[in-house]
Amino acid sequence: MLSWRRYPGRFVLIVLLAAALFLVLEAVNGRLWLNDFRVYYEASAALLRGDQAYGVAHGLSSGYFKYAPVMAGLYAPLAALPYPIAAGLQFVLIVLAFLGAMLTADRIIRTAILPDKPEAYVPLFLATLIAGTHLHRELHLGNINALLLCLLMGGLSAQLDGRCRLAGLLWGLALLAKPHFAVLLPWLVVRGERRTLLWMFASVAIGLLAPLPFLGMARWQELHEAWLKAMASHNAALVYTGGDAYQMVDTAYSFAHRALLGRQLHWPVEATVAAVLGSCAVVGLALVLRNKRKEHEAPSLQRAHIAQEAFLLIAAVPSLTVTDTNHFLFALPLVLLLIHRLWPWPQPRWLPYAAVPVLLAHGGNWSDALGSLSERMVHYGLLGIANLLLVALSTVLLLQRSNARPMTDSKP
Repeated sequence: MLSWRRYPGRFVLIVLLAAALFLVLEAVNGRLWLNDFRVYYEASAALLRGDQAYGVAHGLSSGYFKYAPVMAGLYAPLAALPYPIAAGLQFVLIVLAFLGAMLTADRIIRTAILPDKPEAYVPLFLATLIAGTHLHRELHLGNINALLLCLLMGGLSAQLDGRCRLAGLLWGLALLAKPHFAVLLPWLVVRGERRTLLWMFASVAIGLLAPLPFLGMARWQELHEAWLKAMASHNAALVYTGGDAYQMVDTAYSFAHRALLGRQLHWPVEATVAAVLGSCAVVGLALVLRNKRKEHEAPSLQRAHIAQEAFLLIAAVPSLTVTDTNHFLFALPLVLLLIHRLWPWPQPRWLPYAAVPVLLAHGGNWSDALGSLSERMVHYGLLGIANLLLVALSTVLLLQRSNARPMTDSKP
């Protein structure tokens, strides 16, 4: 039971109160649209009616359904309700999932990465403030990123506890919803987590086959072909080359293109994408292999390494795919970890000078407060650059701390 005096009661109650106030304001001002949720809602309803779910706009002109058919099936209970009620329930689910993801990440940090850290409210509230602009958009649009982050953190917690079956099932469900999380697969292979991989594949297979008895083979095949086509179309363009198509501006490929490969070396966009993906793969492999060598010398480092590697991979997903800004909620565990390392005494001492600008850039684009400056920040992809810097800074800290004792709250 929630208690104001028992951790994390104050954080949960304040977030619930703020979310309830936001919900009321959205409803009163006629802004309770949840346009992304409307896509799931209408696609699910179309699937139940036997109509076309893919390749048609649901709600807005950009509202194309691009998720696996099983995702439409999971939303069937909400599709049976009037839209305002279903939208309200989706809003509640997002808030609860955000709390679940945040508290699970906090527990992982305090038990696996920084085991001497006591329970503290400051990191929770500061991380929520940094993520506020992305959470605000997530709630306004009604997307599923907070739900997926909760699944990912639950899977990581299970993995760290040795519950490979549960970890694989949860990560498999996240992979079904967004195939971008295939980034976890090579990592698990290198880590030798065969049982987790097996259950992850089983989860995906169950999700793919579950609609078959209800749809029949012909309809099942038609829907899955349409789903694959929708995914391919969504990520067809990964590099921002100008204009107002800002969906691609925050990718790592766009940054590499603008900074060097495209404008200076005149590489084609396909070569830029291949170079960035290849570089990420090489760096990631080198990091994991290096960590595994360290673990042979100090086995106690393994849990911390696994947790941080997962945080890094999940945070990198928005930089490697075409996404909306609320998808940068996936960096929330990494943001929380960085704040834990800053509070109450930063270690190393130089950390605030590097971390504070990155955190401000990551969560500081409040368009209502910044006006035209916000538009320029979007145009130059400041959020995407900040996310890359967050991943890079966190990688440096991981490398630096592998041989160090866990941080305590005693002043150095």
